[in-house]
Amino acid sequence: MSGKIAVLGCGTMAGALVEGLISAGTVRAEDVVATARSASHRDEIAKTLGVTTSGDNVAAVRDADLIVLGVKPYAAVDVLDEVSGALKADATVVSIAAGVTTETLLRAWQGNVVRVMPNTPVQVGKGAFIVSPAPGADVAAAKVGELLESVGVVATVPEKLHDAATAVSGSGPAYVFLVAEAMIDAAVAMGLPRDQASQLTVATLAGSAELLAGGEHPAILRSQVTSPGGTTAAALAALEAGGVRPTFATAMAACRDRAAGLS
Repeated sequence: MSGKIAVLGCGTMAGALVEGLISAGTVRAEDVVATARSASHRDEIAKTLGVTTSGDNVAAVRDADLIVLGVKPYAAVDVLDEVSGALKADATVVSIAAGVTTETLLRAWQGNVVRVMPNTPVQVGKGAFIVSPAPGADVAAAKVGELLESVGVVATVPEKLHDAATAVSGSGPAYVFLVAEAMIDAAVAMGLPRDQASQLTVATLAGSAELLAGGEHPAILRSQVTSPGGTTAAALAALEAGGVRPTFATAMAACRDRAAGLS
């Protein structure tokens, strides 16, 4: 997808998406206009990303081929309604607002609407994207998917599963960061210097992710590390006794339910 891109509400997630696409060479900084409420935030965006900034959403979307709704969920419909009269008939609106359905967005603008949930690893070209098109927007969604594939993995899912998928990849990096934090703190408590604890934890997580990317089932990879009666078996028994599986299930269901209630 080429042409002008307007990013309405260039916050953390939208900014990470733009940064990843520019770094990958998929999008040119000069083709992006990003909006933000405060002048200081606009200055920061311009300095960090090298894109044009504006405080005027309507002006930003004029002649834009792709519009990214990066505003908070409660504001998504109002902002889309605000700019609807200035949108090109063949433009595509991508909403990254959690919980806001395409049915709701279509009340503000009857055009190509696609829900997308990115995650922050897009900054380093390792993103995961959930794509759910509104009725009639399958072709537009496919083009959006092609754009996003340059900076990560794209999964197109029915919209009824969008919030559940958000609980996996949209919020998933935070789970991994929490696990990393817990491992580092535990290592420090056992006497390791924090820098070494961090180094070993990060390397372990990164290497394990590479093994998982090879396609082997996680249970098989886990069994390859776990000798009967050994040290890893003792650690896993403690994690299972602590309810790691049901806790994750409960946490991810809470994420899904919260996403569904945001709009």
